[in-house]
Amino acid sequence: MKQIKPSTTVFFLFMGLFTLLFFILPKQEFSEKEKRYLTVFPEVTAAGVADGTVQSGFEDWFADHFPLRDLWVGVDAYFKLAGGRNAQQEIYLARDGYLIHAPRTSNTEQFVKNLTRFDSFAASTGLPATVLPVPSPGEINDRLLPAGHGDYQNDALYELAGDTLKTARLLDPREALRAANAARPVYYRTDHHLTAYGCHRLYQFWRESLGLPALPETAYTVTAYGGFYGANWSASGLWLTAPDTIELWDSGADVTVTIADGGTEPVVSDSLFFPAHLEEPDKYPVYLDGNHALTTIENPGAAGGTLLVVKDSYAHSFAPFLAGDYQTVYLLDLRFYRGSISGFAKEHGVDELLYLYGIDTLLTDSNSAWLM
Repeated sequence: MKQIKPSTTVFFLFMGLFTLLFFILPKQEFSEKEKRYLTVFPEVTAAGVADGTVQSGFEDWFADHFPLRDLWVGVDAYFKLAGGRNAQQEIYLARDGYLIHAPRTSNTEQFVKNLTRFDSFAASTGLPATVLPVPSPGEINDRLLPAGHGDYQNDALYELAGDTLKTARLLDPREALRAANAARPVYYRTDHHLTAYGCHRLYQFWRESLGLPALPETAYTVTAYGGFYGANWSASGLWLTAPDTIELWDSGADVTVTIADGGTEPVVSDSLFFPAHLEEPDKYPVYLDGNHALTTIENPGAAGGTLLVVKDSYAHSFAPFLAGDYQTVYLLDLRFYRGSISGFAKEHGVDELLYLYGIDTLLTDSNSAWLM
């Protein structure tokens, strides 16, 4: 009688244990580490079986709900790192503990569409308008990147933006951010956003371009919180990377913040910060409670008038600095807002227009089509 090898027994015991765990462990709907909703069990239909979508959906569901999934995602990430594939990953493990997103696919057609729509809207409203793209973190922190990394195309993109815009003025903050980065980090190590310090330097650069004063760093009370794991950490699987510190810079301005989303009651607060998010791994939504269709900041004591900011999430940590200079700041996110923006600008007496986006967003986001 042929003997069964111990290794074979261990293998079948291992597979049996994981099969058992797969069926008895509760299934998560949302991954806190990856910041995404996990795949739901596919609906089984004859048509779906025939075209393969059911089988594909089941594979995705099984992969998302495999026992100890976070552990295996991390093991896979570090295995690729040990195998010399750092520069081939979506997120690079860079020097000094930075996790930096690889260059985005340079979709210049979408980039030009976005800027052309920004420009046309500025021309149609007659409002003074500024386009302020935030550069890729990998360009400003290029000295930290691993050998063999991809090329960031920011030089070409800023040049293309300058050629495209005819009405709105373009600001290139790269030199200012590089100079600031020599003193303190302007980007988080585990996230793609600017730090509060980086936002303050961007704010100063923007105000100086307008020929206007900016509140100095000493005008703010700064409170720091550790344990911030950003979006790049979530996407990398490199779970052993140390967390960031996030700072709240408070000028003490007497503000009212109103958050409005379609079909829900507006939320009103007397603070620019939402501290409940400080209890979460991703603490970035502490700024203005994260993504919303329309956020209004009112400061009756400010000297300036009304500013409309058409933006992505880079504006959330920038907004506290705007709050000290304008009586009203409207932050409008085209991913969620579906009203007439030109009608909104007229109705609310907007004096000035600012487009604030990460330059990488402008390569991929198509929601500028709603700018009308």
